[in-house]
Amino acid sequence: MSGQFEEIKEWMEKADHDLGSAKVIYLHLPEYFDTIAFHCQQAVEKYLKATLVYYRIDFLRSHDLIYLLELLSAKIEVR
Repeated sequence: MSGQFEEIKEWMEKADHDLGSAKVIYLHLPEYFDTIAFHCQQAVEKYLKATLVYYRIDFLRSHDLIYLLELLSAKIEVR
């Protein structure tokens, strides 16, 4: 397996875990809005990072979704 593929796989698995956590919390403790939102934000961040790795776009360590989206949008065309 290539290093790039392995890194993408790791980001995707972590994102899937965050999204899964959000779903479980929602099903059992739907009033925990802040915790659900946190895990959703974390999942989006990690999916974005997986996509950045796919496109070979370097990024700084950051939790800023706007920063990550700007890096990605500078590289790919959104239709």
